[in-house]
Amino acid sequence: MRKQLLLTALLFLGLGLQGIFAQTTPANALKNVTIHHADGSTAESATILWRDGVIEAIGTNINIPFDAFEIDGGDSLHVYPGFIDGFSTWGSPDLPRPQDLPSLDNPGDPPYHRAGVQPERKPSELLTEDDNFETAIKAGFTAAALYPNGNMLPGQVETFYLSDNHEDVGLIRESMGLAGSFETAPGGWSSGAYPSTMMGVMAKFRQVMFDATALQQHIKYYNQNPEMPAPNRSIVLEAMFPLVNQETPFFFEVDSKEHMERLFKLQDEFGFDAVIVSGREAYGQAEELKRRNIPVLASIDFTEAPEWYTEMKKEDEDSEDSEEEISEEEQAYRDKQIEAWKAEVSNIKTLMDAGVQVGYSSAGLDLGDLSDKLEILLDEGGLSESDVVALMTTNTANILGLSQTHGSLETGKNASFSVFDKAMSEDKAKVLHSISNGTIHEFNGN
Repeated sequence: MRKQLLLTALLFLGLGLQGIFAQTTPANALKNVTIHHADGSTAESATILWRDGVIEAIGTNINIPFDAFEIDGGDSLHVYPGFIDGFSTWGSPDLPRPQDLPSLDNPGDPPYHRAGVQPERKPSELLTEDDNFETAIKAGFTAAALYPNGNMLPGQVETFYLSDNHEDVGLIRESMGLAGSFETAPGGWSSGAYPSTMMGVMAKFRQVMFDATALQQHIKYYNQNPEMPAPNRSIVLEAMFPLVNQETPFFFEVDSKEHMERLFKLQDEFGFDAVIVSGREAYGQAEELKRRNIPVLASIDFTEAPEWYTEMKKEDEDSEDSEEEISEEEQAYRDKQIEAWKAEVSNIKTLMDAGVQVGYSSAGLDLGDLSDKLEILLDEGGLSESDVVALMTTNTANILGLSQTHGSLETGKNASFSVFDKAMSEDKAKVLHSISNGTIHEFNGN
């Protein structure tokens, strides 16, 4: 009896100690900072307190617990919600060079991978070393939706916590959608394969969808009637089932108005939900995108401004009297040129004004050019700093289905945010710290 009582007492003691240790996981507190919320509001001399990757308190007059590691911002640092990249191939293995691909005996009927049909691939199973992870987190990104490099159906879209080391990049949500484009099959004249034209890509996509639908029905009938011939299972076609069943969205990288119309035809035929990625000319389809409730993860990889326009702006800053004399024909050409460029850089503003949900995607942008592109967006694109912050945080989180945990700085949400040495719209603003899922990454402005 005494032995039983002793064991019971030890058990309760162990549980009690376990509870105490569970409740005393060290916290972190960043105090005396200016917090910039995605809605444009700010809180000065504020504190953000987090523990186990979750924000416990945020705002002014926060009681900091005794076990918290405190960082004092000295009222000079600026905190923003962690930026989210809505669509990127960071960490994806390089594709073979087209000239290295072997020729096919029957290029008109290639295996799926040579046709660019690889929806079964998951970035979480392929992540490899990539300098973009370090560059991204130093730029203020703390989460990203990634997909594998590829062609018309390159693989699945998954979201991750970021780190400066690919081995520490953590999965948030797997298999949240499929990636797609109108990219033809890889290879040149000697090693090419079907589909090698836009018409071929459209036909191939339809065939894959029909084949996936037929296989799913065959599997269903076989499960109900085991006496019938067994289906030929296909990991490729079965990866298409969520799209066939309209369970996950199709993240489709497309830029031109005409290609968007082709995507609309596929959507009408198969009924999937779509997310436009990149969408440089989406302003030309703003009303239709609004009608279809298709969000856009927009690229800001703008083309270069006309050289004469850049020079004119520089001269205007240096002198008020400089004015170049040009012919009427040259002026008409320049008017059309600058109108097209301004339409491109105002793409996001046009979509927002039309009521289209717009987020951010790097979509191939070199992160070294990010600050210059954001400057163009602020100076020429009609967006304010708060618009840009919302674009890269709450808007993108909403489109990716992460808004319950990411995109804004609130109690109970994931501790993912970045600390700048000044307001991010100011010249030469730098990220000093990025906190991703509660982990602090320090850069000291380098």
